[in-house]
Amino acid sequence: MGKYKSSVSERGIQPKQRPPIWRGIGCLLIILVPVISYAAAELSLPFFLNQGLVPRELLFTPRVPDWLWYAPMLAQIVQSLIGQYAFFAILILTFIYTLFIGTVISIFYAFMYRIISPKRYGPMDAPPPRIKVKKYKR
Repeated sequence: MGKYKSSVSERGIQPKQRPPIWRGIGCLLIILVPVISYAAAELSLPFFLNQGLVPRELLFTPRVPDWLWYAPMLAQIVQSLIGQYAFFAILILTFIYTLFIGTVISIFYAFMYRIISPKRYGPMDAPPPRIKVKKYKR
């Protein structure tokens, strides 16, 4: 037992916990946002190609490394996943859309939390101090 620590535990008011549904919504968003972003990238890539906004260096079909063909089944799976035209351009667009969608969802959540959240100060809280500090001059 320490000098400043009591062995008796105090049973105070438990902090409010978020409803468990929010964890489920967060897990769902972790999966849905990249999937929606990938679909948006697939759909918008032809538009960006027509406008000439995609660099030429990203317009190729990636190949599976030669050493991977020692496991033909694995090589075919990898080739089917990355073997589409302009795969890296789609990945970059997916990342951009993920950032954009995540930002929009975060701003929306912050706005809704600000509206629905409890007041900052309760009835038992003291008002914040109103102190005007003068700039220190030597």
